[in-house]
Amino acid sequence: MSDMPIFLQIRDDLAEKIRRQHFKGGSRLPAERVLAEQYKVSRMTLRQAIALLVNQGKLIRKPGSGTYVSDQEKEVSENLKGITSFTQIMQSQGKKAQSKFIVFKRHLPSAIEASNLKIDRNEEVITIERVRYGDEEPIAFEITTIPVSLVGNINRSQMAHGLYEYLEDRGFHFGKAVQEISAVVPNEIVCKRLNLTLGQAALFLRQTSYLTDDKPFEFVKTYYAGDRYRFYLEKH
Repeated sequence: MSDMPIFLQIRDDLAEKIRRQHFKGGSRLPAERVLAEQYKVSRMTLRQAIALLVNQGKLIRKPGSGTYVSDQEKEVSENLKGITSFTQIMQSQGKKAQSKFIVFKRHLPSAIEASNLKIDRNEEVITIERVRYGDEEPIAFEITTIPVSLVGNINRSQMAHGLYEYLEDRGFHFGKAVQEISAVVPNEIVCKRLNLTLGQAALFLRQTSYLTDDKPFEFVKTYYAGDRYRFYLEKH
């Protein structure tokens, strides 16, 4: 008998069944009671194993619905290195990128927006709220704020073709991006935008992007569907 704790043995066994597609991507895992009986353990022990697989991204909990196997084929990956547009990320993974605009407005910035963009509170900004899709499936709900002094009278149609492309066409060059990532439980509005169950976790990215002269050109807050998107970082 293995000296490994039983909940780790269960974790490994479930992971192997997922790898061999005994439990297919997107399918619902059998109820805790059923699995606990199969493994002859308490439901508390089983939950320990499932929690580890959730943390590894192999399983996804949907409150009120159950636990599901992560669909790796539908998952989008982003390398946290440099500045890359959503459209470029989708194209690199063979997916069709689309956007649905919710808000497009010109206004005076909040204190947080002004601070991140290094502008005065009396300098106008443009804020765009949109849902980003990959192969017609909602991937992200994005709130982008950009200074009018940089983009001028950019319109919705130009934004639809891509902010980065718009700036590149005008001779701007991109530098670094400062990013903060956390796990959150989004509100009802965000859940509706991303087709998430209320209470389901999401990834939240807060990013300030800079030009090569260290001038901020965008402040972005993005909610990602946790079962459809993951970040990774390469170390050398």
